[in-house]
Amino acid sequence: MRSSLPFTPQKCFAAARDEAEIQSLLNNDVYKFLMLDFVLAHEKYRDVEVRWKMKVRTPGVRLANVIPETALREQLDAARGIPGVSPAEISYLRGMLTTSGRPIFREETLAFLRDFRLPDYRLENDGEGNFELSFTGPWKTSMMWEILALKIVNTLYLYHYVKKAKLSAAEFNGVMTRTFARLYDDVETFREHPGLTFSEFGTRRSASTDIHRMVLEILENELPGQCLGTSNVMLAREFGSNNPRGTNAHELRMIPTALTDDPEEIIATMYRIDREWMAHYPELAILLPDTFGTSFYLKNAPEDILKGHVGCRFDSKDPRIAIPEYVGWLLENGEDPKAKVAIPSDGLDAKSALDIAHRCSSKVGKLTFGIGTNLTNNTKGTMPSHKSLFGPFGSFSVVVKPDAAFRTEQARWVSTVKLSDNPSKAMGAPDRVELFKKTF
Repeated sequence: MRSSLPFTPQKCFAAARDEAEIQSLLNNDVYKFLMLDFVLAHEKYRDVEVRWKMKVRTPGVRLANVIPETALREQLDAARGIPGVSPAEISYLRGMLTTSGRPIFREETLAFLRDFRLPDYRLENDGEGNFELSFTGPWKTSMMWEILALKIVNTLYLYHYVKKAKLSAAEFNGVMTRTFARLYDDVETFREHPGLTFSEFGTRRSASTDIHRMVLEILENELPGQCLGTSNVMLAREFGSNNPRGTNAHELRMIPTALTDDPEEIIATMYRIDREWMAHYPELAILLPDTFGTSFYLKNAPEDILKGHVGCRFDSKDPRIAIPEYVGWLLENGEDPKAKVAIPSDGLDAKSALDIAHRCSSKVGKLTFGIGTNLTNNTKGTMPSHKSLFGPFGSFSVVVKPDAAFRTEQARWVSTVKLSDNPSKAMGAPDRVELFKKTF
């Protein structure tokens, strides 16, 4: 009998319908396309060989104990089978404009996407309940796997956990009802504070594309003017917006700095690529200074970066500390904080955003937020306790990051590094991490 309940696995998960989770390459964060455009425009970057690896950060999550390997391969293969970006999707990308009215994407990038196919992947089961998933290829192609792979892994984990727990239709409906009740609580918090604005950044860890779409529809209808949009290009197109939200990510600094061992050159490379980004996208000159530590970045930033940037995204340092530090740096160097935008974006929900706004909104010209997992996959603790038999249920911390870059002249792979302002997020081979700690 067809269920009349609002939430069923078939309504929430593509895999429950024997469908592919990724059916369009635009089901991705816009910043991947922005960075692709940048990488393709710089010959020294586009063909650097990069190896990406998945890392599960949450203790107790054993993906291979929940997701059948065949199911994961089927979804990855389906994504690889997508024959490029369709003409209609290309037209949409071509119509995206910067705030100054120029096209965001160059025609070379659109031509590249038209025939683009994802490169191969490597998947192994380590026999201890973990999958080792990696992607290797030129930066211009391998970079496009990150968000798509994360979407696949996250939705399969939830769907197959529900299957293994043998939830009844009513129990599953209860899980999703509790999840959406949390969303409406956040909506109410935002509605009570109409000056609070945010963008939905939840693509990478969304519970599924179907659930993501439901969440965005609620946000668009309940919080017009406060929800500024989504980072997801496909959903932005579906909802009639030509302005998906995003700038760049840590990979821009992690990959080029892996190509040198000299500390001074590492520092110069970090600032050089930010300078190149600002020249390529002056309207999107948003600093992301925490790749190797915010304090070092600000203290040593060249004058052209100080004067040319339009704002700052705060990703791994408590914004209640980072924003005053950023504002102090601006004031010490004769820049007006009221002319800048500040974008906290790490692990936020409505209440934490409100607290940050109360403390920091008067310090900068515009304070707005990027909120992700707590909107699109707020599922922790929603599984009936007696059914939680396979490790933690719900959203978990998982990333796909550049793991190594290939030095052609030396014919060897070298580990990339991300220190961040949160030591638990540091990534890289121990010797390279030590070098970067001494450098920064």
